[in-house]
Amino acid sequence: MKPKIDQEKCIGCGTCPAIDGEVFEMQADNKAHVKEGVDYNAHQNQIEEAKSACPTQAIEVE
Repeated sequence: MKPKIDQEKCIGCGTCPAIDGEVFEMQADNKAHVKEGVDYNAHQNQIEEAKSACPTQAIEVE
């Protein structure tokens, strides 16, 4: 399960990196991005929590 963030929907609220900073990070464009090289399966619960908490539903899971 790999998360993906729709950059057009992301408003940069910071909810997802607050829930799991090992998977999500804020970048210079003031939007959240998914970090590479992470064992996403080990963070499955946090990814689902971030997806549910996203106010614009910008997080998708592949």
